[in-house]
Amino acid sequence: MSKLDAMSLLKQFEAFLETIPLEQYRKELVPVKTVEQDLPKDLNPLPAIYANYWLPQTAEFPNYEDFFRTWWTEHLKPLDAFIRKYFWGCSYEFVYLGFKARIYRTLISVLTQFHFAYSWLAYCQMPLEASAELDMQGIDALVKVGEARVALQVKKETYRTEARERGRFARRKLQTQLILEVPYTVTRPEEWKQREIRARASETKEQARLFLLLAEKFQCCLINGFVVFQADYPRLIEQLIKEAIVQGHQGIVRWREVLDWLKHQTT
Repeated sequence: MSKLDAMSLLKQFEAFLETIPLEQYRKELVPVKTVEQDLPKDLNPLPAIYANYWLPQTAEFPNYEDFFRTWWTEHLKPLDAFIRKYFWGCSYEFVYLGFKARIYRTLISVLTQFHFAYSWLAYCQMPLEASAELDMQGIDALVKVGEARVALQVKKETYRTEARERGRFARRKLQTQLILEVPYTVTRPEEWKQREIRARASETKEQARLFLLLAEKFQCCLINGFVVFQADYPRLIEQLIKEAIVQGHQGIVRWREVLDWLKHQTT
């Protein structure tokens, strides 16, 4: 894909992201957490999400209502088995809304990592690969640096133990030289400023400063509030990867190391 085509696709993707009624879905879907069980492989939404939103040939990204309606219709058989196991006796509307809320939360997270990947294609030089298969193994994107492979994990500011385990699993499965956590925050800059002021511990105060830097310098919000990345962010992550490979770094570069490095690049 040429840089011109990649830039055009990025702009089309951003235009689509702006159409998502985030506030409506926050009220309607985010509080609904009735489908919290582990989903079987045949109900994993990632293949459908990638097929519709990652490098679509037509670049016509479906709205969530159409996407979910199609997904539901195409998965009636495994859905029936799942409902019989966990929701026998529940109404159709109850289960439908539960799945709609569950998959929406997954979709929004994946769309954010897609924006980083589309931005990478538009602004960076290293080849990038992304797929549902990689994602299900804990890799949001795979960057090739000569013979080396670097796994990217695009992470919100909340980091849990299972995410770290996921990183080790990814490295073991694909023998990547490096796993790099690419942090982002959905918390607004003014809130990070308040957290810095309220923080009593120096560590907490410094973390607030780092996330404030991230929110102000490397992210921005679309008109509907969807958080996206500035062009400098993937460019600097690419530079960080180059430096890490030259230095022979192996293992995992944690989100805190990334933010500390970004801080030094802006001072």
